[in-house]
Amino acid sequence: MEQDIMAERARVAREIHDGIAQQIAALGYELDSLSTHPGVNPSARVETRRIRTELSETLVNLRERMHHLADDPVNLRSEIESLFEHLEIPTHLDIHEEQLPDGTGWQVRAIVQEAVRNIAQHSHATEVWCQYSASPQSVQIIIEDNGVGILSDQQVERRGITGMKERATLLGAKFQIQNRLGGKPGCRITLSLVRNIQGEQ
Repeated sequence: MEQDIMAERARVAREIHDGIAQQIAALGYELDSLSTHPGVNPSARVETRRIRTELSETLVNLRERMHHLADDPVNLRSEIESLFEHLEIPTHLDIHEEQLPDGTGWQVRAIVQEAVRNIAQHSHATEVWCQYSASPQSVQIIIEDNGVGILSDQQVERRGITGMKERATLLGAKFQIQNRLGGKPGCRITLSLVRNIQGEQ
């Protein structure tokens, strides 16, 4: 019975994420575009940004409640394989641990999902890598592609990275997006999460 309840809670959380949360995020991106449009007068621009801030706070609150609703474990390998298979380009997975720390699974999955969507829509990549490394103290996920990379800070915000940063904040994790190291073409996303060792014992 308990497993059935948890499965139903996870299903509802996923539906909220894939439906209402995505719609709110999409509205936020439209507001971002509107606030930078040259035809918008200054007072309207200020009001648009105020609304955008309130919308972001609403989305953070919604995602926090989703996190508590779906506070169950996620099989990392199967979830990531499922997300990346939709790219239909060569994908290299390096995952040495099957399960994420308790209470982090669906948020981390959502961050990976946003990264995959970004690669599919904007990167023009022909190859992608995802590496998961873990120690007793922390876990880290690195996603790289060989696409066009990040051309400007404004471009980063338009690509929906804000939502990924918000999710990382909810987890108390560090999130970084940058061009690949060593002058290689493409983008690199790093998510670093400190384990709650006391809570897992």
